[in-house]
Amino acid sequence: MEEGPQTRVVAAVDVTPLGRRVAERARLVAEQLGAEMEILHVLEPLSDAYLHDGVIKLVRDHRTGEAEEMARWLGGRAEIPVRLTVARGSPVWEIVKAGKGARLVVVGASPVDHPRLGPVSARVAETSWTDVLVVRRQPRVPYRRVVAAVDLSELSAAAVDLALELAPDADLSLVYALPSRHDGLMARAGMFPEEIDSSSRRRLAQAKEAMAKFVARWPEGRVRTVVEHGPPAQVVEEVVRRRSADLVTVTNRGAGATKLVLMGTVAGRILQAVPCDVAVHRVPGEFRRP
Repeated sequence: MEEGPQTRVVAAVDVTPLGRRVAERARLVAEQLGAEMEILHVLEPLSDAYLHDGVIKLVRDHRTGEAEEMARWLGGRAEIPVRLTVARGSPVWEIVKAGKGARLVVVGASPVDHPRLGPVSARVAETSWTDVLVVRRQPRVPYRRVVAAVDLSELSAAAVDLALELAPDADLSLVYALPSRHDGLMARAGMFPEEIDSSSRRRLAQAKEAMAKFVARWPEGRVRTVVEHGPPAQVVEEVVRRRSADLVTVTNRGAGATKLVLMGTVAGRILQAVPCDVAVHRVPGEFRRP
């Protein structure tokens, strides 16, 4: 099989227990996609620590051995080809480079504090050429309950398609958060609370009508919809907790981001806020000189 954009999943792992979570989730996803799987382990430079050459070699050999053992462990569980790549250099650079041409890059949230997003994973999600899956939870089965965060733009529809691709049998909820940032402006402009509430109810009804048109492109009954008033990341987090969702999908930018933005504000906040795994769909950028 020739390698192409639909045939490879890259799991960027360290040698902590989180690395095994990443590898196992990547295996489940790769088997769902019918893709090959590459385990990538990056050896960071140690020269700035002023370690003796012998110590550096000892540490690198140990980490390489741990990565090889992880690859053997995963290969014994997988129904697809698994190969190991050990690279040297900057973790972000090497992960992004390895992911170019792949279908998906899978990384862990943080080896120190799993609910939080570490700087390497955040930077990979921001700069990757391809879609990125950030793993937080221990994977045991394919994703069962998925939330797709949308802003009703054509760009955000890709988040729904990504959810259907990664979890075709899961219960899928589309969530749209009606922005609440204008309420304070209306109050300061002199509108009465009753007028603001009336405006909010009217806009919420219009948003629900727009959502109904938005979901018409997918089979009837395949997706559920949630339209609520409030900050997007907060609304998505609340829906995730209510539905006990194990995956959120989102595009790296939507209707409100410029073409020069690598990662939109909403996508970045969702990555940090939700307690489950997050898959970010990469929308190609258009970088031009002013």
